[in-house]
Amino acid sequence: MYKYLLCTVFFYTSYALPATSVTTFHNDNGRTGVNAAETILNTTNTNVNQFGKLFSLAVDGQVYAQPLYVQGQAIAGQGTHNVVYIVTEANSVYAFDADTGSGLWHVNLGAPMLCSQIPGCNRDLLPTIGITSTPVIDAPRNALDVVAENWNGTVASVSLHSLNLSTGKENAHSPVVITGSVTGTGDNSSGGVVAFDPFMHWQRAGLLLLNGNIYIGFAGHQDTVPYHGWIFGYDGASLRRLVVKCLSPNGTAAGIWQSGGAMAADAQGNMYAETGNGTSNAWTGGSDYGMSLVKMNGLAGLTISGYFSPSNEATLDAADRDFGSGSPLLIPGTSSVVAGSKDGRIFVLDTDALEGWNSTDKVQQEWFATNAVFGANVYYNSTLYVWGRQDTLKSFTWNGSTFSPLANGSAVIPFDYQNCAAMSISASGTTAGTGILWGAYSKSLANGGQYPGILRAYDASDVTKELWNSDMNASRDAAGSWAKWVPPTVVNGKVYLATFDNIVNVYGLLN
Repeated sequence: MYKYLLCTVFFYTSYALPATSVTTFHNDNGRTGVNAAETILNTTNTNVNQFGKLFSLAVDGQVYAQPLYVQGQAIAGQGTHNVVYIVTEANSVYAFDADTGSGLWHVNLGAPMLCSQIPGCNRDLLPTIGITSTPVIDAPRNALDVVAENWNGTVASVSLHSLNLSTGKENAHSPVVITGSVTGTGDNSSGGVVAFDPFMHWQRAGLLLLNGNIYIGFAGHQDTVPYHGWIFGYDGASLRRLVVKCLSPNGTAAGIWQSGGAMAADAQGNMYAETGNGTSNAWTGGSDYGMSLVKMNGLAGLTISGYFSPSNEATLDAADRDFGSGSPLLIPGTSSVVAGSKDGRIFVLDTDALEGWNSTDKVQQEWFATNAVFGANVYYNSTLYVWGRQDTLKSFTWNGSTFSPLANGSAVIPFDYQNCAAMSISASGTTAGTGILWGAYSKSLANGGQYPGILRAYDASDVTKELWNSDMNASRDAAGSWAKWVPPTVVNGKVYLATFDNIVNVYGLLN
């Protein structure tokens, strides 16, 4: 039985919808966070009188993944709909009509793990660990690819599922259990082999779809060792495993978690991942890439073609100040990548000339932009937006090689070490008056529990101008509990905001 909850309903106008969908984390493989085909919402009508909560979608668990969206999707026996797809920590996948909130289909992918079963897992993902990462949608295959963690009572497993967008049923060859090993002497190795242990690994980073292949990154549950930074690649059509890579085969950790952000990829088939704590020795001829941005070729077996590690990586590692708390963002039309760190620095790097580790960082630019970076920054119209811990929203303008300060918002994120805004941009190309920066954060704590959040909207051309926030008319628009680092999905005149209340709130024009 399909459940949905219409908390608040207003009459609203139907529009001719632009041809747009959101099929991956932060909208594109560059991870800019921009939907540049939004022709309904703009800086004029996004205000407390015209814009607010329309309804809410009830699900069966916390939502850690960004909702995805397909326009004009055929649903078996139910015609064509604009569909929002939502996944939960209870291992459920839901398809809802994105405009009315009616349930279209729901499937469950098996019993999830319990946080209580994992040593040291006492802060996030309470009480279950099911689907955490943002899936990907492959429209030509009519498939939603998603990774679920399972527990059968005695054994943990992690599986890749390919679900039919129209029915929710498993596609051919689905599911496949994720397994693999590499040569190495690192943590948990035996006889010169390191094997992937599903019990100790957490699939937090969003999935990457590149040239029809699915790439999946792993880290550990809250730094509980032993774990490694694993990447698995699968052919989308056959789900045949193509490659398995470990970024710390002779060491420890180097997890790919990126606060839920996905690995990035460029048009040449190069992939980019940020790693967290762990062994870093590539500059001495080693094979371990902790605290690094790593460039790999997805068309050549994930061969590493370059990397960068901060000069103080050992100090950062000792203090748990992960370089990999952010996620890479590729600046369109350039060879530059933006990376963020727990210590609040932003790095701008030339992907064609990554300098590895040096006693003095060799980068295009490096500066302390905020107090800490968790999650994904966004980039639009030659502007980078950063909203870190205990700080205001900041914008920086791009001159082709470096950034300069542009403007600051006024709202300050309350204290909690991990409390950084999850952001998205909506705009109609670069048309003046259409760019909106959307940001959500916790009004108190950010440790994975149910703490009240807030959603804010700013004029992207001038972040000193707040257009709307969910507390302006809280009785109608309250955001519910903040879903940690989950970006709002903004498409076709609506904003889909995940929560830890087992609902997704839907906002749009009221009348």
